[in-house]
Amino acid sequence: MSEFGGLSIALSSLQAQQRALEIAANNVANASTTGYTRQAADMTTLGNATPAIFSTSSGDGDGVQVSAVTRFRDAFLEIQAGFQHGSLASLDQTNGTMTQVQNLFGEPSSTGIGAQISNLWSAFDSVANNPGDAGTRSVLLQQASMLASTINSAAGSLQQLGTSETSQLSALVAQVNTTSASLAKVNQAIQSGSVAGLDVNTLEDQRDTLAQTLAQLTGATIQEGSNNQVTVSLGGLNLVAENQSQSLSLDTSGSSAVLRATQGGFALNVTSGQAGGMLNDINTVLPGYLSKLDGVANTLRDQVNNVMSPISGTIAAGATDQSAAGTLQFGLALDGGASTTVSVAGADWSGAGGAAALQTSLQTALDTAIGAGNATATVTTNGDGSLSVAIAPTGTHALQVQASGANAGFATLLGSTPVGTDGIGGRAFFTGTNASNFAVSALVAGNPSAVAAGVAGNGSLDGSVALELGDMATSNSGADATYSTMIQQLGVDAKDVQTRDNVQQQSVQSLDAARNSQAGVNTDEEMTNMVEYQKAYEASAKFVTTLDSMLDTLINMVGP
Repeated sequence: MSEFGGLSIALSSLQAQQRALEIAANNVANASTTGYTRQAADMTTLGNATPAIFSTSSGDGDGVQVSAVTRFRDAFLEIQAGFQHGSLASLDQTNGTMTQVQNLFGEPSSTGIGAQISNLWSAFDSVANNPGDAGTRSVLLQQASMLASTINSAAGSLQQLGTSETSQLSALVAQVNTTSASLAKVNQAIQSGSVAGLDVNTLEDQRDTLAQTLAQLTGATIQEGSNNQVTVSLGGLNLVAENQSQSLSLDTSGSSAVLRATQGGFALNVTSGQAGGMLNDINTVLPGYLSKLDGVANTLRDQVNNVMSPISGTIAAGATDQSAAGTLQFGLALDGGASTTVSVAGADWSGAGGAAALQTSLQTALDTAIGAGNATATVTTNGDGSLSVAIAPTGTHALQVQASGANAGFATLLGSTPVGTDGIGGRAFFTGTNASNFAVSALVAGNPSAVAAGVAGNGSLDGSVALELGDMATSNSGADATYSTMIQQLGVDAKDVQTRDNVQQQSVQSLDAARNSQAGVNTDEEMTNMVEYQKAYEASAKFVTTLDSMLDTLINMVGP
């Protein structure tokens, strides 16, 4: 090796050590940078090529070079990370929603729906104990109104959660489209750089970060492509393939929200990622609990109305002969209109054909008073020979019944009808078809005298109806039980999601630890490498100094 050859070797070493030192310094600088992957200089020796004919080689080598910069990233771990983070994002989303639903109901609580239903039965008990007190009836109406308002509020909050998540999902879809387009551009840049032989490590970091973001947002799968590119697939759609990306749109026009490919418009089955969690919340979780709350409201409505609003009576076996009673009359109003007198001629309704005869006479009288098809009369014979009489509105019609002056027709035919202190019966206490519109009936609200605490045949101080409703507190099939079952199921569902979320978090933490052990920067290790490269650089510089001294001595020996 000549002195000038030595200078070439020293120069290559200086350049290689400087490059390695810069790479190590860059690792340290990016130790906390999200998505950064540790890099290292791959050094190979120069020279030792096969000599040409008649040439000679010392075989000592011609120095060193940085042949490549290695990026410490495991493609398999990245694919797994996308899958696991997508599952975690979905569970995190649903877990958060379940927590909000639990907080919404806030059970157990002294002010929650369950406690208010119990308070309603207690208020009925109070009315039963003092049916003539208007103040006690007012308290009942206030309690019923507050309960209805609380149920309405809970339903509205569930609907608002769905609306809010739909808006968030729409924003997420826009983020997915932007990220997909960015990844396609990075793929293109990586392909161009790879073909040109350029260092694309930084671009690959950007690629992996964008791909992981798409996986976390949508649960998309990541696959390796050619020239260091990646393909991201979602529900059969190549969201990103090489330098092409597909956009998504949110469709809420149907019964369920779905994500669609903008090109082609077909629906995608998205069950993972944050988007999958949101779709599950919007389409299943929140509607499911709203439906259960509807069930509570409707059960409570029917539970109370079935006791307070029937128009019925019983004619004792010994009183079925009403031929001497003359005309039996009562007032009947259709759909809140003016009361019309219904007149039935008294007759002997005992015997085998008595029930049918009374039913025919009563139906004819009803049709005459309020029009045919608006109400149906039913009369049946009981085992003891008594007759059960009932009048029911048809379809969505509503009936109100009351005595007609001093005529005994109301008490005789319909004496079991619950009535308020105003003598009117047939009014529903609660109205509504779901939790959102559940309310105290407008016919009763604010009107204590309209509360039907007793039946028409027992006088104005009867509290039997209110007592029956107060006893509903011990029912195993009423609104209390329905609501309790819903809350218990909510607790079970929330615990299940929370448990699965915690397990998934542990899996992701283990996977991320494995990724970080390979791709993460260890500053202690890098500082050691920097010292190594620095010492090698100093040694190379010392070699240059030595060669310089040798050349200086040689030149001085030759002289001028």
